[in-house]
Amino acid sequence: MDANTHVVTASATGSAEEAGAQLVVDLKRDLKGEEPALVMVFASTAQPLGDVASVVNEAFGSAQVLGASTAGEFTERGDTKGAVCAVAIAGAFKVYAGMATDVRAHPERAVAQALEGLPRALAGYPYRTGILLIDTMAGNCEEVTLIAAAELGADEPLAGGAAGDDLKMQSTLVSCGGRAASDAVVIAQIFSKAPLGLGVCHGHRPLSAPLRVTKAKGNVVEEIEGRPAWDVWREATRTAAKAQGIDVDTLAAADETTFLLRFEAGLAAGAEYKIRAPLSRTAAGAISFACGVPEGAVIRITESAPKDQIESAREAARRANAKLAGRPAAGAIVFDCICRNLILNDQFGSAVRGMVDELGGVPLAGFETYGEIALDAGDMSGFHNTTSVVLAFPR
Repeated sequence: MDANTHVVTASATGSAEEAGAQLVVDLKRDLKGEEPALVMVFASTAQPLGDVASVVNEAFGSAQVLGASTAGEFTERGDTKGAVCAVAIAGAFKVYAGMATDVRAHPERAVAQALEGLPRALAGYPYRTGILLIDTMAGNCEEVTLIAAAELGADEPLAGGAAGDDLKMQSTLVSCGGRAASDAVVIAQIFSKAPLGLGVCHGHRPLSAPLRVTKAKGNVVEEIEGRPAWDVWREATRTAAKAQGIDVDTLAAADETTFLLRFEAGLAAGAEYKIRAPLSRTAAGAISFACGVPEGAVIRITESAPKDQIESAREAARRANAKLAGRPAAGAIVFDCICRNLILNDQFGSAVRGMVDELGGVPLAGFETYGEIALDAGDMSGFHNTTSVVLAFPR
């Protein structure tokens, strides 16, 4: 008989060496002698990822150890800043992973190198799920996501996130084994005897009519419908913002990012929307986004309140739970956007507790990303902002 899945989590502070050692002690204690197939480490800039990953990888030599730098970390016990957390998963799983660099200049080659040598099928393990971790500063996260999805095949769900750096926007890292690198991508294949559950939800609703981006360069949208993007944004949100106590005509510069994160862009993706997070505006009225928005794209400005963000986290967990083929969840890995934390502030913990509740009170761990990855079988919409992605493991 196959062993039941056992998911345990831990978090720690202090130096990288101290935090890594504490993670190892806590994970091993709670695993009670079981050997994990997968360990994931999420580290703030206070604990350099490479140092933590090296400690954890040495302690769990038979496991596949993956990691990312973060803009915040959390477990079922709550969220932290300036800390490191980890999740270990033991059970009937086989996990293989690879990492490649030079993803900025050569994304297709980097994806191929990360996948080199990884099995595409495994006897006795009919289900496979991909995990993708990307250095955000490479600047091409959506392109890399779609390349990886094409290589893995339309029948393989894919989850993951873009690494963070505590909002410093300077250097983000991903790791595989004991090695961490920038300008890098990590791809893992999880083979399982039962399906994993992937759930994604963002909590935004369309507010404006469809609007065409008429001038854009990379992640900067200069004009919408031939007008400065900032002017269009204020006009389209004026009434809804007023209902939230925001006067868009007297908005202080210090409050502009908070305003923009309440009213983000939605790109149509079937019946849903991919959210694109606007972060700031220029003096000329252009808006800078967390990732690229192509010229010619049709967007709708969306609205989201904190209560909708909390409910959407619950909904992502419900959707993940529903895909476990009737089995209860044993635990989960969560990729959640730092923008959601900025919207929710001290209510972010409520969103984490909501996910835990919907999954039956099980352990979970995750990090606050600079972008989330979720592609279910046959779905090619996969890079998101301000979204919760929940990957649940069956008991």
